[in-house]
Amino acid sequence: MFGQWKKSEAVQTLVFEHLTQVRATIDAFLASARSYLRDGDADEADRLAFETHRAEGRADDVRRKVERALIGGALLATSRRQILEIIERVDTLANAAEATLDYLLVQRVDVPGSIVPFLLQILDATGTVFDDVERAIHALMGGKREETIACTERIDAGEGAIDEIERKATKTLFGSDLEMAGKIHVHGLIDALVKISDRAEDLADRIAMITAEKAF
Repeated sequence: MFGQWKKSEAVQTLVFEHLTQVRATIDAFLASARSYLRDGDADEADRLAFETHRAEGRADDVRRKVERALIGGALLATSRRQILEIIERVDTLANAAEATLDYLLVQRVDVPGSIVPFLLQILDATGTVFDDVERAIHALMGGKREETIACTERIDAGEGAIDEIERKATKTLFGSDLEMAGKIHVHGLIDALVKISDRAEDLADRIAMITAEKAF
């Protein structure tokens, strides 16, 4: 099966093109969130949020191209289903990034200074997790079993590290003097931020399962 993936150059090209657009979405999201949280520059954050939305739209366009190519008969039925699952799960990362910016910027969340460092750590770790998502997809499509497994393990570890930061941030937040409404508002942002790595872990689990089921 994986040999067939390697031979289907048109499908590979579309999968990698989609990944490139999701990468652009994640990069713009990270830059926008940092501008707002670290630099206090809401105007720049809004500009970068627009870039995030544009990149997410391009990713959707490419995803639809992949779906049409696969529905049109490229690859065997089992392989088509697995490629579609991977594309759809990668796409959820871009969707989560876009939704997080909508929460942060539309609502202009007022984040206490004591919480900002935690959120910046989550952003940094999220970027690292997505680096491994990229590597995992390339390794999977290239038939590199051991590298694929190593990438999925790093994604799982990265998601666990983000969960730990989330716990520390939540404990600090609810131990602060901020009024309860403010605490709930900020906690909603924390919850949105960690959804990206949660979805990356779901993707990694599916990639690992595909790798375990089929020999290269």
